Amino acid sequence: MPIEAYRALDVGMNSPATAALMSRIDEEAAAANLHLTGDGDAGAMSANLTPAMSAWLNTEVGPARGSAITAVKNAASQITMPGGVQGFVFEFERDRLRRERNTGKAEAQTRFYERFGAELDKQRDVEQQYEAMRFHEGGRNARNPGRLIDLLIPLAIMIPEGFMNYKFFLEYVGVGIVALGSTVVVGLAIGWAAFLAGRFLKAYNFYMGPNNDRMRAEGLRMITIALGLLTVALVAVGAVRYMGIVRDNVARVMLAQPPLEPFSQTGMLLFGNLVVFGLGMAITYWLHDRNPLFAEKAEENEKLSKKVAQLRKRELDDRLEQIDAAYTQNLERTQGQAQLLKTKPGYDEVARSVGLIADKDNAVLGVLQEYRSRLVRKMLPDMPIKLEDGQTVRPAGFAALPIDLYRH
Repeated sequence: MPIEAYRALDVGMNSPATAALMSRIDEEAAAANLHLTGDGDAGAMSANLTPAMSAWLNTEVGPARGSAITAVKNAASQITMPGGVQGFVFEFERDRLRRERNTGKAEAQTRFYERFGAELDKQRDVEQQYEAMRFHEGGRNARNPGRLIDLLIPLAIMIPEGFMNYKFFLEYVGVGIVALGSTVVVGLAIGWAAFLAGRFLKAYNFYMGPNNDRMRAEGLRMITIALGLLTVALVAVGAVRYMGIVRDNVARVMLAQPPLEPFSQTGMLLFGNLVVFGLGMAITYWLHDRNPLFAEKAEENEKLSKKVAQLRKRELDDRLEQIDAAYTQNLERTQGQAQLLKTKPGYDEVARSVGLIADKDNAVLGVLQEYRSRLVRKMLPDMPIKLEDGQTVRPAGFAALPIDLYRH
């Protein structure tokens, strides 16, 4: 009997068959490129098997197990269902549907990787670079407000700058469009100066470190531009306010009115502009990271991750959902048919045979899990192990992957 022959297969820990598998540990532990079976791979009894595990199953276990499964299928087919339909084994049919689902998913993922492999590889590389930098930064997340916020900071500073300065530019120039343009230029200059100064101060140790002349030059250039813009803007605002007061004082004297004190009035306006500058610099300081390269890598990682997520949603996820929906529908229909099948004479014996095969499968899985455990202990902790979708795991991750023997 095929079932008894499978049950009699010796897969104990001291058996020749098990010893043949265990002899492959050193070979696979030293392999430069270990690739696991996929859930939909043709000829593979399970996902997440090493080449040695898969070959051992096919040679040592597969023949006897395949004969036992075929015998149970034949016995079930002798049971006649309504309409003359042949009976089946629900557990085997469920595995067949799972295999079809997983094969369809594997094919969809393969096509997706073939089309967008370059983008996926680039995103994975950038993510690894970011995680390495994150480790060196003590595990913290980068502070990265994004390009839009960076643009809004100088623009936002223009609002209080406009309220303070436009009136005095208009009084001095007398032409609205010229006054508005001058106010915008001064506001942008102070806003951009605040932005550059805030970033420089937040990353002062990064830019002014002792061992990087290029970054030091970049930092000095940044703060020089900031101070230059601030100085030019303040000189323009101060000159317009001072000369405007001097000109107005002539008229005030002619009208017997007390003149305004130009220095205090100009100083108050300049102080107001400096407060706005300081506020913009403080906001920039708070929003940004002390390591600009870390922030740039975080931004690049976030951008690529969003792009890949959109690609997956548009090109892969919908297809995977369709495959899952078809599997669920077919499984529900098969479960309904199985309920009818269980009431037929002879099915109890089929169910008992299925249980015998399952018991032996558990013994085989125990051998595979023991092999994997010993193999993981032999591997280097950072050894990359490749999965069917191109992803990689480390030995610790490999040890946690599920192993399940298909029966169909």
